[in-house]
Amino acid sequence: MEDFHYRKLFQEVIDGYSSCFLFDQKGYIKHQRNKDIVDFEIVYDDFFEKAKAKGLPTNDEISAQLDEEGIWTKEDDNQLSSKTSFCESLIKNKKNIVLKSALDSINKQIETAQKEINELKFKKEQLFLNSCEKYALNRSNDFFVHKSFFKDKSFSELFFLEEDFEYLTPVEITKLVSQYNKHTDFVNEKNIQKLAVQPFYKMYYSFSDTCSDFYGSSIVETTINQLNLLLYTRIFKNIFEQNENIPERIMNDPEALLDFANSSESRENLKSKLQNNDSAGSTVFGATEEDIETLGLQSSQTKSLSKTAKEKGGSLNMKDLMDLSGM
Repeated sequence: MEDFHYRKLFQEVIDGYSSCFLFDQKGYIKHQRNKDIVDFEIVYDDFFEKAKAKGLPTNDEISAQLDEEGIWTKEDDNQLSSKTSFCESLIKNKKNIVLKSALDSINKQIETAQKEINELKFKKEQLFLNSCEKYALNRSNDFFVHKSFFKDKSFSELFFLEEDFEYLTPVEITKLVSQYNKHTDFVNEKNIQKLAVQPFYKMYYSFSDTCSDFYGSSIVETTINQLNLLLYTRIFKNIFEQNENIPERIMNDPEALLDFANSSESRENLKSKLQNNDSAGSTVFGATEEDIETLGLQSSQTKSLSKTAKEKGGSLNMKDLMDLSGM
């Protein structure tokens, strides 16, 4: 079933649309191209100016008032900025992490930090619901959804005429948005990454040199989803070609593969230390069985290391590793 899931995703990305049933009628959700994103931004600017002309406050004006009243202060903004910077530094420093156990730990820290950031952002957003920016965003999203539904695969006839869309009931709008969100939850960047590492998909790696080879069209004609798939196809193709001894357990895990590739230089440096007598005093703590496998050590050596790691409570330091190597 999972294989079918990703084959279906692949077909939707190639087609450039997702099919759906809306109000008992077959419809097609257009995958967006760069031009559609630009159109959204133009419409956003127009709605922003209209809201400002009507007297709605901007985010900056609301922010100044909230700070004066002590509801959301500059200190709160600093806290949000600090947590965001901390999270970004964790992500940036992942390339220097070699041991899988350490990567797992830092990924948990990133997950916790991102959760805290999202909570603060949500709290702040609730205080800016009546701003020019929020009004413009809501109206632009309506425009975006309206322009995404069509009655035909060639996108020649919108599912709703503009005047009909304006008179949709709240229930009908909710159903429309629900269909659109269902589509975006399926054809999202994470799922596209997972598609790019599926075993059945790897036969397409050889055709990813150019957009025309892959899709039979130019870059400017492709959708954002198609560009993402081509990008990650090249990235993972390069990872598989440039890295030996990739652990079997991460072959279909795009996040783990990216971590593995990003830490390749640090990993090779550590492997070199294992063959350098001068590094006997160095210590690498927390080397678990999975860490040993990730280092790409030979199978006979791995067996010995794994056994010793278990005897020492699941981890080895540098001296233990060198002793086992006969150094």
